[in-house]
Amino acid sequence: MYQILLAEDDPAQRYVYTKLKTWIQYGFEIADEVSNGKEALDKLDQKTYDAVITDIRMPAVDGLTLLKEMKKRNISCRAILISSYDEFEYARQGLILGAFDYIVKPMKPDNLGKVLSRLHEELAAAESKQFIHTSILQVLENNQIDLSENPFLSNICTYLSDHMGSWVTMEDTAKKVKYSKDYFSKTFKQQTGMSFHAFYEMVKVEYAKYLIDTENRRNYEISEILGYSSPDYFTKVFKEVTGMTPAQYRKRK
Repeated sequence: MYQILLAEDDPAQRYVYTKLKTWIQYGFEIADEVSNGKEALDKLDQKTYDAVITDIRMPAVDGLTLLKEMKKRNISCRAILISSYDEFEYARQGLILGAFDYIVKPMKPDNLGKVLSRLHEELAAAESKQFIHTSILQVLENNQIDLSENPFLSNICTYLSDHMGSWVTMEDTAKKVKYSKDYFSKTFKQQTGMSFHAFYEMVKVEYAKYLIDTENRRNYEISEILGYSSPDYFTKVFKEVTGMTPAQYRKRK
């Protein structure tokens, strides 16, 4: 469940919001409640949330000031504003300040659901991208490859991270870093001690392990996510890299 911090000065409204079933339907839960922006900032300094949902008009520190302070403190948490119909200008200012979206009062489950659906997609995509990046770093670490101060490898890793859902060829990657195919192959082997194809398969399999461990994805799902031509081919590659099939890896875990 993604964690929500709710900032609303009206206790009755807070109670109504917390009782909505929409949160759970879209994979969220209200982890904490506060009555103004100052309390919200105190919470955000102490704990990490996936999103803060805040009323625009609140005592002490209002919703817009809260957004400004979050930006100033580099708090990377999505923010959704709750506003009245006559507060559209405030909501517009909030979007300029980086708010994810706004919901007009009274908060209706359908409207909340549409916003939460988009928020869930964005959070899931960001989470997936982070784990892809982690998978690449894990392969580099396992093979004692130093990425620091190496723009050649950094650019390659960024490119692979951005295209994990498709099948990238060495030619594609060489073109991205503006190398000829032969020179790219030679340089990559010199800097990593392995072929590009071997490295690429290790990265794919490392991310496949994450999908098995954290999401319990089935072979056909992983095959589609990682751009393999078929589940059988994915299984073949997984076994070549790890020495076991995905099914054996699941049992081992």
